[in-house]
Formats: sequence, C-alpha cells, structure tokens
Amino acid sequence: HRLAEQFSQYARLPEPRFEMFDLDEIVRAVLQANAATLDPVTLRCEPAPIRGARLLLTRAIHNLVLNAREASPPRAAIELVLCTRAERVTLEVLDRGSGLPPDVRNRLFEPYVSTKRRGSGLGLSLVRDIVHQHGGTITLEDRSGGGARAVVALPRATGA
Repeated sequence: HRLAEQFSQYARLPEPRFEMFDLDEIVRAVLQANAATLDPVTLRCEPAPIRGARLLLTRAIHNLVLNAREASPPRAAIELVLCTRAERVTLEVLDRGSGLPPDVRNRLFEPYVSTKRRGSGLGLSLVRDIVHQHGGTITLEDRSGGGARAVVALPRATGA
C-alpha cells in the first residue's frame, strides 16, 4: 500500500503555488506531525525567508526526516539545522546511522534506488525534484563521526 501511495505521490506532484514564508514554519510542523515516532531531535533554527510551495517543501522535508529516523539507531538524536546566509537558506538533516552505502552512493537520487527492504526508492528522487523546482540544490554526504548529512540549499527570499 505504501509503495502504491509513493508512486501516486510522485506521479501527481501538484503544480507549485509559490508564496513567501519562513522555512522554519515547515520544519517545525514536520517535527510536530512526526513527534510520536521520532526519537530525540535537536533543532537549531533561525529565520529563513523563502518563496516556495508549502505542500511540496513539507513533503521533501518529511522524506528527509523519515530517512534520517530510519537510518539511525534507536533513540539516537537526529539534528536539524536551519541557517540563513546572504543569498541562501540551508537546511541540514543529520543522523548517526551507518552513512551512505558505497555501492549506491552516486545513485541515491535516481528513482527506484533504495537501501531499505521496504520502500520504493522514490523518496530522494522526489526530494531532489522538489528542491530543483525551487531553484535549490541537495547534497548527501557522510558525516564525520558516523552517519549521514543531507543539505538542502534554497534561494533566500528578498524583500521579506
């Protein structure tokens, strides 16, 4: 059922309705919606004005948080860091899992590539597409001390 839902979600990404808002709102909403199933989360935020589609960015951030939770050992903290620079807003999602698997490291954003027993392999592909729709970039890398680091960089809204 979840697989069919992910295919359906991927196939019918809504036409984005862009508006001005603070990315902090979405990050906090995603954490609130997942509070019952999330192990400890460390959150460091600062105002991060962007112009984007709330629904799409919520889906993208939810997928990154879900991946971090599933990759992490039980009760290991997940860290989210939201920063604003001159022209970019960056969101880092950090876990203490096993890091990026070498055999698929360069293909993690391709559709149907997955390291999990369950799942479609569409999550990161969906995230990448949403981030690109917003004029941003996403990178995945191993984290020093173990785990993985996903970094989403989006254009900062001006005049906000």
